[in-house]
Amino acid sequence: MKRYIAPTMRLAMAKVREEQGADAIIMSSRTVAQGVEVVVAAEADSVTASALTRRFVPPVEPPTAASAHHHQADLERMSSEIQAVKKLLEQQLSGLAWGQNELAEPHKVDLLKRLMRLGLSWELCQQLVQNVEQGADQAWSFILQDMEGIIPKVERDIIESGGIIALVGPTGVGKTTTIAKIASRFVMRYGANELALITTDCYKIGAQEQLRTFADLIGVPVYVANTQGELYALLDALSKKRLVLIDTAGMSQRDLQLSQQLTSGHAGADKVRNYLVLSAATQLNVMRDIVNSFGKVILKGCILTKLDEALQLGNVISVLIESHLPMVYVSVGQRVPEDLQKMQPAELIDRAVMLGQQNPIAIDDQLYRMGMLKEWVHGQ
Repeated sequence: MKRYIAPTMRLAMAKVREEQGADAIIMSSRTVAQGVEVVVAAEADSVTASALTRRFVPPVEPPTAASAHHHQADLERMSSEIQAVKKLLEQQLSGLAWGQNELAEPHKVDLLKRLMRLGLSWELCQQLVQNVEQGADQAWSFILQDMEGIIPKVERDIIESGGIIALVGPTGVGKTTTIAKIASRFVMRYGANELALITTDCYKIGAQEQLRTFADLIGVPVYVANTQGELYALLDALSKKRLVLIDTAGMSQRDLQLSQQLTSGHAGADKVRNYLVLSAATQLNVMRDIVNSFGKVILKGCILTKLDEALQLGNVISVLIESHLPMVYVSVGQRVPEDLQKMQPAELIDRAVMLGQQNPIAIDDQLYRMGMLKEWVHGQ
């Protein structure tokens, strides 16, 4: 038996390997005042059977910042691998379930694929076919009726109800043109003296000039508000007007200034009704992101533009139902004011079905059998 004392375990083991070789048997170890004490068997023959059964337990050293960082990285990597395996198993189980559904309820599967070809969200498609019991042809009519029933309805028309209306939305969706269309319709019905226009767009070059050009044609004044204080003062001064239309600055749904929108519903702007202007030719995920972001300014409804450019309208129907936003107007062109229309849910659904027949979305049956249709639909 031989005892080694060193400041650290690493140095003690280095001494053992240097003098006794790699086959030396560790009998015990403990912490002493000088550092670490290690007892080894100098000759294998002198080691008793009981000593061979002992286990070497090195002293626990406090973890360093580097080791803690590596440990955390290992845990995160393991977590991501587990999530990947979980997702793979879910897809496999989903594929098996859909395979069974295809055999047990083929009419539901056909209806589901038919709805997805319209561009509807995966969640809405499942909701609509969940309780279907009729045959495919009869069930299709009932599904369209159910869809019509859950699309939010317009409570009141902007032109007839009047008040203070602000149009909000991302850049390039046609807010200024929509303002001009609404203003023209209002002037034809109630006259120019009952209308006022306000713009808060101080960012886009030429935005104010575009609105002023429209306003000059119909004889309506345009006011500019650079701050919330100026906006509140203008609203007080124009309180006797039947309708006040506010053209806001277009910004990305991820813009940090969105929370500072002048008509965001803070104290002083509680009488402002915000309507989201949304392009119908927008992908489903992007449309959801826009609605969620601009929902911070308390939306009363939405106006759909570029309906004539959309290849399918399932995305629009899905977002209207998910966000509970009533559709106030739709824009089907650039003409002022002819191309601004009111569209009932039944008309929107008929148009969506027509576009679905003209531009059907191809569905890969292999993705269906693998249970990956949800991911595929969300990626469209």
